[in-house]
Amino acid sequence: MTPNRPWSIVFWKELRDGLRDHRSLFSALMFCWLGPLLVGMLWRSPQALALLPAFLIITAFTGAMNVANDTLAGERERGSLEPLLMNPVHVSEVVFGKWLAVCAFSLAGVVLTLLVSLAVLYATPLSARMPAAALLWMFAVAAPLVPFAAGFDLLICTFARTPKEGNSYLAVALLAPMLTGMLAEFFPVRLTAAVAAIPLLGQQRLLSALTRSPMPDLGFLALSAACAVLLGIAAVAASARLMQDERVVFGR
Repeated sequence: MTPNRPWSIVFWKELRDGLRDHRSLFSALMFCWLGPLLVGMLWRSPQALALLPAFLIITAFTGAMNVANDTLAGERERGSLEPLLMNPVHVSEVVFGKWLAVCAFSLAGVVLTLLVSLAVLYATPLSARMPAAALLWMFAVAAPLVPFAAGFDLLICTFARTPKEGNSYLAVALLAPMLTGMLAEFFPVRLTAAVAAIPLLGQQRLLSALTRSPMPDLGFLALSAACAVLLGIAAVAASARLMQDERVVFGR
């Protein structure tokens, strides 16, 4: 990473600021261990592993939420967003650097959730029902949700004038991964190309299949990953375009 590129400077700044916010980090970490721990506590239930995909999808969003909120709504409230955009740097580079930082925290949440899940598998008889190798494939399925979650969390916070308002918007938006993760498991649809192409639903169906099979359908995996990443990029592009409007920058 070239240190003198504007987007990389923004990325490292947001990364450092995010790591200093201990309360937000603790809040995000709660979801990383809470879901797998609940799965381990319910290991006797035949449906215990069915909860893991839902928590993994939710973690991709919760890991990004606090950083996305602070990096736009927080800076707008502190009055530092306008001076940042007044620098001789294209707004797309600023938004891109912020997006990468949000992606980093989202990815960390996914990885930590899988690591805690690995510990739960070895600490309970669940390892006999799902091999640990399936967690690697779960990472391959969930990782493309990172740019999607970070992009849409960032886009939502573009409209928030204060962090409190941003939290309200994000709490409503979090219903999408929560409901998709839960309802798709208890009211399942068959995994087809059309289903795989729908972000959240496609990943949920692939993750659910991995709780019963050690390897996913690679064609469906590639299709779901491509659609999620492309929509995430589109969300970032939309956010960058909105940030060129002074009414959005000032929160009017």
